[in-house]
Amino acid sequence: MTELYDIPIIARGRIIAPGEDAIEFKGRGGATFRAPDPHRHVHDLVLGNPVLLGDLAAMPMRQVIDFLAELGKRLRIADNPYLQESFELALRAGGLAEPILAGVYAELPAMFNPDALIEQVERTIGIDYLDGWVPAPGADGHVRVRAVGTRQLHITAGNVPVVAALTIVRGALTKSDVLIKSPSNDPLTANAIARTMIELDATHPVTRHLAVAYWKGGDEAMESQIVRTSRIDKITAWGGMSSVRHIQKFLTPGIDLTALNPKYSMSVIGREALEDEAAMDEAALGVAVVSGLYNQTACSNTRIVYVESEADDASLERVIEFGRRIAAAYKDLPPIMSTPAARPDLPLEAELEAAALEDEFYHVEGNTIDGGVVVSRFSDRVDFYDQLNNRVVNLVPVPNLLDVVKWCDDTTQTVGIYPESLRDRLLNPLALAGVQRVVGIRGGDAMRVFHDSHSLPPGMPHDGIEPLRRNVRWVIDHRPADEEPAFSIAAE
Repeated sequence: MTELYDIPIIARGRIIAPGEDAIEFKGRGGATFRAPDPHRHVHDLVLGNPVLLGDLAAMPMRQVIDFLAELGKRLRIADNPYLQESFELALRAGGLAEPILAGVYAELPAMFNPDALIEQVERTIGIDYLDGWVPAPGADGHVRVRAVGTRQLHITAGNVPVVAALTIVRGALTKSDVLIKSPSNDPLTANAIARTMIELDATHPVTRHLAVAYWKGGDEAMESQIVRTSRIDKITAWGGMSSVRHIQKFLTPGIDLTALNPKYSMSVIGREALEDEAAMDEAALGVAVVSGLYNQTACSNTRIVYVESEADDASLERVIEFGRRIAAAYKDLPPIMSTPAARPDLPLEAELEAAALEDEFYHVEGNTIDGGVVVSRFSDRVDFYDQLNNRVVNLVPVPNLLDVVKWCDDTTQTVGIYPESLRDRLLNPLALAGVQRVVGIRGGDAMRVFHDSHSLPPGMPHDGIEPLRRNVRWVIDHRPADEEPAFSIAAE
């Protein structure tokens, strides 16, 4: 039998449990859950009067961060029954294997480290701007600027549950009122964190300005009630293009949309990797890490590998051998990082089988359980590159790696580089083409490659933008100057 989970609405310090108005939703992976009818609770979810944000605006950022730090201490899954339940449901409804999901949940407390939170705010906005009015440089005090919190709707993604914690942190650090629409493949993580906040302090301004609810994506009746200038100032939409296009229908002047739409990532491999056995093994492990992490469910995962190579038979044999070593390296990745898939990706399996029949154009090895490669025998990616999943990558021989920029645009998030000597040649062209992050994949050790390619200082841009800075409103207080103006308006 399918287990039924009860998911309450979290409404600014209150828990609204499913009752007579409960609606049953079909989750992913066979999970089913009940939640209160969100249509009956719109007024609980939104903040109609933005002046009510005054309590959070008046609270010093140091106190906000102290609250988040104390919250982080309570997000150890072993001690938190809400997170235990959300882990169980995410395991059934999401796409991550248990060892990987356990590693993701283990990272939650670190996301609330107070020193990192302070650095994050200072790098992007500045605590002084959030706590009060800051004199503009050279304005003698008559012009001041402040960063003011906003009313935000976050339509979150559930491929990696850290998105829930990241959203809550960003809302608090911008002193904003946040409504989170939970995804069907992770309907409980944000909810669990919010319930932990209520236990910590239900009356705290951060708690009082957080709402979490689930409703079915594409529910126009629901979203037309929420996405109004009288209720929402900013929207952050994660997820597929269809969901982003759907929410755009409700946009009017006065509502700012940040679309964290799907991204595709890739790696570029210099010919040096094909000329030396040790270099080939090092590069193959690097590609296995950046493509296999989280079982290739994240936007930062490599799906296409452009290899500096000619397309003659001898050169292609080296590319195919490189592909074999990537597939072999998947088997040695730590389980906390990557595992064989729980089930095959049937549409992708069909594409691989079709490509294997066209052996004059492609060489195929592996499958969607253990991982594999599709080697193009010409300088172009496969038509189904956007379906690559379950640790399957497409290797494309390219005589000149500068040609790779023609496949890059603002949907290209991360590019892995090997060897490092390629970086200076490719960095500026990739940046100009739209790439948002360039990482190295050398190292020869899976955990070292992971650290070097994923550990960023606090406050770095995300998908080419600074979300914290974008989610506040910048206000100018322009007072009469004490001095006579140094300019004049000439009479006509």
